[in-house]
Amino acid sequence: MKIEFKWIGGATFILSIDNVKIAVDPVLCKKGTVQDYFWFKSKRIENPSFEAKDFNSIDLWLITHNHEDHLDNDGLKVIQKDALVITNRNSYKKLSKNGNSNTSILTWKEIKKLNIKGLEISVEAVKAIHGVNPISAYFAGKVNGYYLTLKKGSQEYCIYITSDTVYKTKIINTFANKKIDLLIPNMGAAKKGTWIMTLTLDSQMLKKMIDKLNPKLVIPVHYGTFEHYNEPVSEIIKLKENRIKIMTLGQQTKIQ
Repeated sequence: MKIEFKWIGGATFILSIDNVKIAVDPVLCKKGTVQDYFWFKSKRIENPSFEAKDFNSIDLWLITHNHEDHLDNDGLKVIQKDALVITNRNSYKKLSKNGNSNTSILTWKEIKKLNIKGLEISVEAVKAIHGVNPISAYFAGKVNGYYLTLKKGSQEYCIYITSDTVYKTKIINTFANKKIDLLIPNMGAAKKGTWIMTLTLDSQMLKKMIDKLNPKLVIPVHYGTFEHYNEPVSEIIKLKENRIKIMTLGQQTKIQ
């Protein structure tokens, strides 16, 4: 399998596996856009980096939850009405209003198996806890992480997309006996240092996650991009972990 990764910005990225394209959480609003999260507002501070053709012929969309920094109106426009979409329940309303007709809802531990252009894909919805404080995590709402198993002939490749979560032992325990070839963690330590408390991974949580899960490669996303992503990428670089690959906006890289 030939696997490539392209980071569009924030939580948005595209995986290309041979001739199959999987896209995650399209957020394509412009720099300067202010998003309203009810208890706070946040401005986009970097433009997304993509070409229109990047979103042509996406074979599978994965939507983790309905927050605007994961699914906005500009992002909805690039999801074709008949596109195959896997999402969680709180994003389904947004997608159905957009006219998307081929959408599957997964709750934690549920698995969807697909065969797309000869590639066998198993998508498991996995637990994500959107905040270190149980109260803020409750109000942030349910989030899906995804564990993907890609198979082609005798080849197998496994990917863990954390989505918006913090480090919790009960999340790590769900990965007992599961290999992780690629870990894609949502970073930024969103709202760290406020009364709401940290809503996504920070660098020290990532270090613990890497130590416990032992992924072969780590490509962080969800930093920079919006004002409420409080921890800069420099804190990830300070970990000096050679399995971490830092991407630049719009960069596409071969990972296998």
